[in-house]
Amino acid sequence: MNPVGRPSPTADPATQRIHREQVRLLYAQAPLGAVASLIVAPLLALVAWEVLPHPVLVTWLALLETTILIRLALTFAFQRRSQPDADMERWAARYTWACTASGICWGGCALLLALSPSLVYDTFIALILGGVMMGGVFTLAPVLMTYVAYALPLALPPLLWLLLHGDPLRAIMGTTGVLYLLLALGTAYRYHHALTQSLRLAQEKSELACSYAAAKQQAEDSNQQLAEQQAALIDSVAAMRTLYAAISIPRRHPGEQIQALLAMGCQRFGLNIGILSHVEGERYEVMQALAPGGEITQGDVFTLGDTYCRETLRAQQPLGFEQASASHQRQHPCYRKFKLEAYLGAPVRVGSQIYGTLNFSSAQPRPIPFTPVDRELIQLMAQWVGGTLEQERMAATAQRQQALLAHTSRLNTLGEMASSLVHEINQPITAISLYAEAGLIQLQTGGFEPTDLQQALEKIAAQSIRVQTIIQHIRHFARQSKPQYSAVGADGLLSDIADFLKLEARRHQVRIRHKIAPHLPWVLADALQIQQVILNLVRNAVDAIGDSEGMRTITVSAQPAQDAVEITVQDTGPGLAPDMLGQLLHPFFTTKPDGLGLGLSISQSIIEAHGGRLWATANPGPGVTFHFTLPVAHRVSPPERAPAEIRVSQTAAG
Repeated sequence: MNPVGRPSPTADPATQRIHREQVRLLYAQAPLGAVASLIVAPLLALVAWEVLPHPVLVTWLALLETTILIRLALTFAFQRRSQPDADMERWAARYTWACTASGICWGGCALLLALSPSLVYDTFIALILGGVMMGGVFTLAPVLMTYVAYALPLALPPLLWLLLHGDPLRAIMGTTGVLYLLLALGTAYRYHHALTQSLRLAQEKSELACSYAAAKQQAEDSNQQLAEQQAALIDSVAAMRTLYAAISIPRRHPGEQIQALLAMGCQRFGLNIGILSHVEGERYEVMQALAPGGEITQGDVFTLGDTYCRETLRAQQPLGFEQASASHQRQHPCYRKFKLEAYLGAPVRVGSQIYGTLNFSSAQPRPIPFTPVDRELIQLMAQWVGGTLEQERMAATAQRQQALLAHTSRLNTLGEMASSLVHEINQPITAISLYAEAGLIQLQTGGFEPTDLQQALEKIAAQSIRVQTIIQHIRHFARQSKPQYSAVGADGLLSDIADFLKLEARRHQVRIRHKIAPHLPWVLADALQIQQVILNLVRNAVDAIGDSEGMRTITVSAQPAQDAVEITVQDTGPGLAPDMLGQLLHPFFTTKPDGLGLGLSISQSIIEAHGGRLWATANPGPGVTFHFTLPVAHRVSPPERAPAEIRVSQTAAG
């Protein structure tokens, strides 16, 4: 700020604000001095009325009172201005010029001093002028230029007259007046400086208060945001725990997990209807449903356009609203037909194709809006459902491939055993032929006994049953069918393939021993597949023994294990190196010159599909032992294909 109190054009905003406050204080305090002058001036004229010329007094008083009234008018206009902060420089200049005029009029008292008849009147006039000048210090000093423009014209003419009059007493009065003027100007300057500093401090205090309030508000907003984020995080953790609890419990069918997921979603979102839908074109089919009122059931079919799911599939992301009647959704066919108020749904993808939607709805409006956590949660739920359906499709495909591969392996086994099977069947057929010829000869010669004929017929019947049994076993072993899990005993698994085991033993001149522990619990298994595994392991053991010398024995054992039954096939062959034991179960690994290396891999897949484990160990003596386990029937449910209600489409829908 410059010495007269007017800011420069390039002054900073803070200095400009301080100057505006000074102008306001000027207009707020100046009326007091103006009113005082308005009263003092007539008193001075009244005192001098008898000794000074009347025209001079009247003219002086009229001019002075006019300038004072102008100052009061400016004050009144300043208080009524429409824009408080506009043209503050002009308002200050206007009042300064008015005060200059008042100061000139007061300075006209020098004429009164010249016409004064005595020193008493001179002293009285000088006192009046000094009081008026000092009164302006506290009313006009907020804008220093205004006070200077008022005080100098007021004091200088009388002081010059006193100093130049030639009278020593009046010269002393003039000198004293000069000192008094300098004191007034210094006091005004110090008052103006103190006022400026006070306004600056007040402004800084106000700015600090505003900064503190802004910082406090920012901190409160940050705390509120952190609290909301913390609440959202806690809500997310709770949602993830609920989702994990719904999908992590082992269940027999994926449909049960989806039902648990629907129940969890209904509880979480506060909606009473949960649906997993399958969409093909305009066909909307309910695959899984949870509706306490039974209004929606599995197998219900709707037109896609009559459901909110059309918009969900178009959006390709979660879609939700809390009250359809209060939004544009009130015009939707679904609301007009079913009056569903609240809805939250997400697309379900199986692989890269749209399967349908996972959605929750209610006929009652939802009182609170869906949160971002709700939308993210249903997205995760839909992704999990899509992944589950994809796994079921892949599992079904793998199961079909495994069954086909196992069937091919069985046919291959039968092909390799064809010569032995022909020989095995040929023996009872030959016996039947001999017994029949013997009976015919006795009949032709007439020398038969009824008992001999009966014995021959009984032997023919026995051999026929033997042939029939072998053929049934071959047909059973060669058939292709879906896995049929049932509770079976280890002894039953071995007895059905006893003929095949005997054929292998006779053909290769090895001995097969059975060691079945008594009172074994039943296992849950597909008997045909497990018999294939046992036959594969026995044939591998036969091949391993080969032409080795010494004991040529294969031992098939069954004994209880922890929550399972362990079946082992042990041979007395040359054995294998330790580094080869770990590779036996790898696909295409074989020790046979003409082998494919798939038999043990297929066997391992079959056992793992039953929930068991297959492995090999080296014997303390010669040979290798293969082990596999089958879970006890009452503890483990076998893996099954997805139930009918979880059908996976092979083509894109919607």
